[in-house]
Amino acid sequence: MQADAMAVAVMELQGAAAANRLLWEGPAERGRTFLLTLLAFAGGAARARIAGGTDVQSGLVGFGQAAELLSRERVASKQTVAAVREPLAQAATAAAPLMRCSAPAVVAATEQLLNALADVENTARLEAALEAFGRAVNVATPPRLSWWARRRAVSSG
Repeated sequence: MQADAMAVAVMELQGAAAANRLLWEGPAERGRTFLLTLLAFAGGAARARIAGGTDVQSGLVGFGQAAELLSRERVASKQTVAAVREPLAQAATAAAPLMRCSAPAVVAATEQLLNALADVENTARLEAALEAFGRAVNVATPPRLSWWARRRAVSSG
């Protein structure tokens, strides 16, 4: 069960990281943020100019509007990144009993997977660690006998 919980936590972490990349890190998103910043600057400067402000005052108001927009973007970005904290905590919780496993391969694979989680952007490393973890767990856990096989074992024994 712990191995399953670990795999689920890794998948949730990958999902949260992918959502973060889509929402904040793509070139299109960066371009939109840049464009919105320019528009906020221009709008603030125009409002200040209409209200009778000087060129310097218009520029300062424009910079203030742009800074306010960028500040809101940073807060939203940090909130999205904070969503990664929960899957990391779940992975650590699932890893604790696995680190005490009697099979050294499971302990090593769990440690390797935890190290890979530290750099969730390196998907190749994370996938390789998850695959090694799955193999180690499969080797360490014997397959569950079918109902019929358990019945025959009880009958013959």
